[in-house]
Amino acid sequence: MTKPLRAYTVTEEYENTGAVIFAVHNVVARRLGANEYADGEFSAVSCRRAPWADAYAGKPIPARVMIAHGWHFECSECGACIDEDWLCDNGLPLEGVIGTQHSHVFCGSRCARRYYSLRRRRKAEEQRAIEAFKAIVRRRFPDADFCDEADGDRFRERHHAYVIPGRGGWHWKQVVIAFRFPGMKIGPAHFRMDGNYRMGPDFAGYTCCAGDKEAFEAYAKATRRAADG
Repeated sequence: MTKPLRAYTVTEEYENTGAVIFAVHNVVARRLGANEYADGEFSAVSCRRAPWADAYAGKPIPARVMIAHGWHFECSECGACIDEDWLCDNGLPLEGVIGTQHSHVFCGSRCARRYYSLRRRRKAEEQRAIEAFKAIVRRRFPDADFCDEADGDRFRERHHAYVIPGRGGWHWKQVVIAFRFPGMKIGPAHFRMDGNYRMGPDFAGYTCCAGDKEAFEAYAKATRRAADG
């Protein structure tokens, strides 16, 4: 008969980081916690039963339940250290805390709305930057085969944009467009911009893998002649 999972509080002795871990025995929970929070050092963590969390085996533990049992979390939006004393001092209800042990946690709905609103706007701006830079590539290489749905998960096979909010709107800190070209053997070429919004772009141009250099230069030369012709 399979023994039920039980909850254990496992914390690293020096920095006091840790989590509620579910396991059949104390030693198993302690080993899991040591691997996660103490580089595998078994003696560097403490492990205690947490029967109040047994009901959450196989489910996320609400942050508010953990806070009620002495834990604290950092709000993913405002950065506040959320514990019962902080909530009481700021007139916020424990029931209003949003999130779970292994997710973003917010001190209330206002911070949650602000966080997810900014994330949606950032994602839209990143896509706008990608489309703008794809248009630049199209003007130079009209037949560029963009890696819009690249096979595999390698970073170099995907478009990428990093934007930050600032005075007057969003600032494009980095934009990378990946595209395939005739004769490519190793990986896609990239048009990329790495910039500093205060000083202008540090770099903007095309790159490719060293092993594809000759093929890419031949492709660039051929498309340049076609454009000039």
